[in-house]
Amino acid sequence: MKFKDNFLIIFFLCFIYLPLFCMVFNIQDGLYNTEKRNLENFPKFKFGQFSDDFLKYYEDNFGLRYSFMRLASNLKIKLFKTYPKNIDLKVLKGKDGWLFYKLGNEIEDFQGKVPLSNAALNRILARHKEIADYLSNSGKKLYVLIPPDKSTIYSEFLPDGIVSGKKSDKTRISQLLGLNSEFIYPKNLLLENKEKGLLYFKTDTHWTYFGAYFGYLSLMENLKNDFDIKEKPLSSFKKEEYINKTPDLADIINIGEKSFEKSIKFSCNNDARKIGKKVLIFGDSFLEYLKPYFECTFYEVKFINQPAFNKEIVENFNPDIVIMEIVQRNVRHLFD
Repeated sequence: MKFKDNFLIIFFLCFIYLPLFCMVFNIQDGLYNTEKRNLENFPKFKFGQFSDDFLKYYEDNFGLRYSFMRLASNLKIKLFKTYPKNIDLKVLKGKDGWLFYKLGNEIEDFQGKVPLSNAALNRILARHKEIADYLSNSGKKLYVLIPPDKSTIYSEFLPDGIVSGKKSDKTRISQLLGLNSEFIYPKNLLLENKEKGLLYFKTDTHWTYFGAYFGYLSLMENLKNDFDIKEKPLSSFKKEEYINKTPDLADIINIGEKSFEKSIKFSCNNDARKIGKKVLIFGDSFLEYLKPYFECTFYEVKFINQPAFNKEIVENFNPDIVIMEIVQRNVRHLFD
């Protein structure tokens, strides 16, 4: 009995000091770090503050950190059938392995629970007119593309209770489109083509390259009203397998474990005949999947990886066409 008690004590002490031992001797656990941030560095000594700074450093760098995080996450998900609190705030588990993004009030907006205030609507519309007029005065044209949220296109994979509580006339995008039909929102075109291929990743927030093509088509349909241009058919692009090595929603759930998701990528043929227009595009992370189509269509395109309008960039590049792209869940920040 005494041996058993001593063994348990020794085992417990080894277990609790193992992370410190591994940190001191720089023993890595070999798991993949999927966190989208920089971890704390060893702090400089500051009287009265060093202990707090060191605690932050230790929490980010203790030995076998990702193994312990993965173990805790898996216990929560597999044993208790739920996500850890920090994960549950970010990810909604849908049907058939589909994952949805919860931040930015995407799910609440899908249900029509967080409409824009009149003040916010007026600000967006006034800012849109201001920018459009500014560009028009120098012979340029503004277009605003709003990619739909994944929950809007694949709502059949949302939990039943969320779909049944939907009030479509209260969503932010319905408010905006009701006041300004110039905003380009390719929801209907995407829905019409759902049977042809995967439009959004199952375990990532973004649309696929195939889904982005219909965003490109919607834009081109609007551009054709003002310019003598024509869209490129999908058959004119090179087709290849694409592996999304870091699907963001899967990475949030599978802490410390690398995951991937396969789809199709389309790229531009170098011999493609391009339209003689200069295009400037401001956009968020959804813009990445639109790039091949615009690179193949126009002779000069500049991509700015920020969804905010920048007058200095416009004046330096001097484009014919300015496009602003921002995903649906962030329309409240349009023209911030």
